[in-house]
Amino acid sequence: MNRSVSRFINTHGFTLIELLVAVSVLVIIGSAAYLVFDAALNLYQKSESRIVMGQKCRIGLDRIATDLTNMQAIQGDEALALISQDEPGETGDRDLISFVTLINTDPDPFLAQLNLATQVRDEEDAEPLLSDVQRVIYYIGPDPNQQEDEQDFESRGTMFSADEEGENPVFLRITTSALDPEIVVQPLLEAGTIPEEDEDGNPIHVDIATIIDQVTSFDLKYFDGEEWYESWEDTETIPKSIQILISVANENNNQRQSVKAMTQSTMVYLPMSANFSEQPAGGQGG
Repeated sequence: MNRSVSRFINTHGFTLIELLVAVSVLVIIGSAAYLVFDAALNLYQKSESRIVMGQKCRIGLDRIATDLTNMQAIQGDEALALISQDEPGETGDRDLISFVTLINTDPDPFLAQLNLATQVRDEEDAEPLLSDVQRVIYYIGPDPNQQEDEQDFESRGTMFSADEEGENPVFLRITTSALDPEIVVQPLLEAGTIPEEDEDGNPIHVDIATIIDQVTSFDLKYFDGEEWYESWEDTETIPKSIQILISVANENNNQRQSVKAMTQSTMVYLPMSANFSEQPAGGQGG
């Protein structure tokens, strides 16, 4: 009887060595599966980061390229001059560019004037119409939404200067109804503010928009047909073309990724430079 019971137990049980071998095989298979999963997850995160950074770069490039294509300029008119500033930094260039361009406004000023001709409008309730010709400013600065006193920021139009560092730099687009760069660009560079009124007491409309975030570099190069320049100093003419480079950092710095930043560029040709509008001398055409 005892021999039969012993034989039954030995044939249906597992020895310690068998259990150790089984556990070792499971550990090896689990480790291999984890390595494959971790590699696939890391590859997915890299691809997703590249897509997000690429989209941000394209948004910024498309926006400024559209405004440059619609640039308005007249030879000798300093109010319509192109203003640039080259600001090299430790992490990347932080250039500034300002010019006059066509802006889509709502309502459209021309349609509004046609409607006023056929409708009786209460002058007290009427809002001033903004011209679609406005000065635009592009540069890198701190996020205006992270201002400590946001209400004061919106009421006075206060802006940080372009050389002040921020923890989360963003690509800013500022449009103003004042065209003269001495009224809006110069105060922005010197004091970090845009005045509320011009010299004649007319109110200045200012619109501040954040185009993209996590921007580390905004670099511009200007071509006059023969040479390249880091900044454009000629206020009476405009370049033949402008090269734009934008670098965007990865949002998640804790990821074990080799993709830390992405840089994209585009070339904008200014057709106006070929047939630059000339202002008649002495106010006479001819």
